[in-house]
Amino acid sequence: MFAQEIAPHVSGATPEIFDAIHEEGVNLAVWERLPDRRTYHAVEALMDTKSQVRLDVSAPGKATLEALLLSLVASNTPRQSVFALASDIFNLSRLFGNVAGLAHPRVRLERVSDDGCALFHADTLSVRMLCTYAGAGTEWLENNNIRRGQLGIQGRSIAEANAAIVQDPASIRRIPRSHVAILTGSLWPGGEENALVHRSAPVSTPRASRLRLCVDSACDC
Repeated sequence: MFAQEIAPHVSGATPEIFDAIHEEGVNLAVWERLPDRRTYHAVEALMDTKSQVRLDVSAPGKATLEALLLSLVASNTPRQSVFALASDIFNLSRLFGNVAGLAHPRVRLERVSDDGCALFHADTLSVRMLCTYAGAGTEWLENNNIRRGQLGIQGRSIAEANAAIVQDPASIRRIPRSHVAILTGSLWPGGEENALVHRSAPVSTPRASRLRLCVDSACDC
């Protein structure tokens, strides 16, 4: 299924690509998928509402996700679109749980209107799933573009720290919208030297907000 020599980052057209995260040296596996048109109205409603959009729940059922999403969107949002988004989040959480060996993964959906984690960093956890439904996806670095000894703020501004961490800013990578990524942190086997270094995509204007799904272990957090 995979190339004989596994690269640190792999991608594929089906979720089976996530099996590669267990291969030695792999720190990023990306399922390349197109946006689901059935979720469009729900995603737009979550991006347009003036209320805070934040969902944080452990091992939610599909009905729970439907109810939580309905509470966040305007009453005229097509229910079938909300149900489609709830189903997608539920299926992704189940998929992540199977890959990571977790019975009760933590699910967080949030509209982010600032730079979030603007510093390039490696997560202090084992493994995490990310999917951006709207806006710019997570930015990440290939291993040969990182000065790992420079990780951390180390008394510098975020801009100064990023300049020290990144060898070639022109080679910063980005996970496309709707693609699903599983990435390793420092607690993953071999993670101290191979954890994926990444950051939230910079938000230049309020209209550049993003809707991000994060699935991981409540124990890691």
